[in-house]
Amino acid sequence: MNAPEWVWVIKKDLHGREVWRYRGRVLERQPQGVLLEAFFDRAEMPFFGIVLRPGDRFLEAYFSDRWYNIFEIHDRNGDALKAWYANITRPAEIGTETITYVDLALDLLIYPDGQHKVLDEEEFAALPLNREERLQALAALGELQTLATSPQALAHLSGLRRLFRA
Repeated sequence: MNAPEWVWVIKKDLHGREVWRYRGRVLERQPQGVLLEAFFDRAEMPFFGIVLRPGDRFLEAYFSDRWYNIFEIHDRNGDALKAWYANITRPAEIGTETITYVDLALDLLIYPDGQHKVLDEEEFAALPLNREERLQALAALGELQTLATSPQALAHLSGLRRLFRA
């Protein structure tokens, strides 16, 4: 049996400065992405109607050809689905030991019932992005909002591994 493969996930700001780093266990690799499992490692935090707690399980999909990553968040007790959280980002740099992404501030929180909330729009508007990057980011948000508003797409999203293969 093979030992688990672990990577560092590195979140950077627009200026390339590291903002956050944590470890994740690789579940699957594809030519354009990686799916991993990580566990919330910060203090308990209320977050737009849900509470993130140390030990909550995150299934995280990163893509080298999409302008977002997406996390499926599960409760540490019983593994119930809490929400999906999507970061609008530049396409990820996926290596053998690291996954690095540049966060573009804009986020989408999707609740299990399909309701969703766009976050950090003012911060995104203030970023010094060129026109092409801004359009790519907004297109990525639109794609994710379409997924959130379609019951069939939301069912698809609930199996993050199926989204990963799409």
